[in-house]
Amino acid sequence: MAWRVVAIENPARLSVRDNQLVIAQEMESTLPIEDIDALILDNYGSTITTNLLTALATKGTTTVICDEKHLPASVLLPYSQHSRQAKVSRQQLSMSQPLKKQLWQQIIISKITNQADVLRSRGLDDSTLRSLANDVKSGDTSNRESIAARIYFDQILGDATRRKPIWHNAALNYGYAMVRSHIARHIAARGLVASQGLFHHNELNSFNLADDLIEPYRAAVDLYILEKVAPLHVGDRDASLTKHDRQLIIDILNYYVIMNGKKFTVRHSVERTVESFIECIETKEADKLLLPKIVLQ
Repeated sequence: MAWRVVAIENPARLSVRDNQLVIAQEMESTLPIEDIDALILDNYGSTITTNLLTALATKGTTTVICDEKHLPASVLLPYSQHSRQAKVSRQQLSMSQPLKKQLWQQIIISKITNQADVLRSRGLDDSTLRSLANDVKSGDTSNRESIAARIYFDQILGDATRRKPIWHNAALNYGYAMVRSHIARHIAARGLVASQGLFHHNELNSFNLADDLIEPYRAAVDLYILEKVAPLHVGDRDASLTKHDRQLIIDILNYYVIMNGKKFTVRHSVERTVESFIECIETKEADKLLLPKIVLQ
């Protein structure tokens, strides 16, 4: 099973040889493509062969291309490799509105509960968010998600708009993008239609479904940033995200969450979330959706 996340932050020539990723810089190094879960290209000086891109796609590797701000600008995913692609996509497109609303309700309850767990882990008041989680209606028609988000970010950042501190906002966006690309990879690999979301439905967004399924994972990213990156920026609210920060954040996929009472990395829990989403579609039962819980120390 693929497990490596490979980040290329300096110019290199990338190619394939004997099913190995070849990285040619001052020295040449190789890695088995079958071990690579994601390849992140975070510089403007690298070149990559089409043979390598084909090999990565064949093995189900996600290729992420970053922009000048070091944030993912493009995600290259395998295309329709799932043996049940036609069946799965047809069932997804025929989902009833009640099922979509019930699934969104489950997602938002999980998201707000996880945010409350983050507050508790930081010694902050989680009572209001617990109450909001218990009050989420089908389809979140009363918009408890938005209310909870303002309260949550006001507590952990002192800023409900999430605009400050600068490094924190950049770190969150980078972490969310890493998890989103991983979710998108599994959506594509399982034959789901990535553009067809439950709640998100922007016609210009090719990954509406990924933006739905990432919601319960956002709090895990938040806590990871607070634990791993925040200590590096104590008292420095205006610092930019550094190369070392980005290297730390890439490891978010190996951060642990709880699912069905057991610990899984984000990488493996995402796979279970997507598989359970397909089961929900097939059985028309929203309560089969598997979502992550925060690991409380």
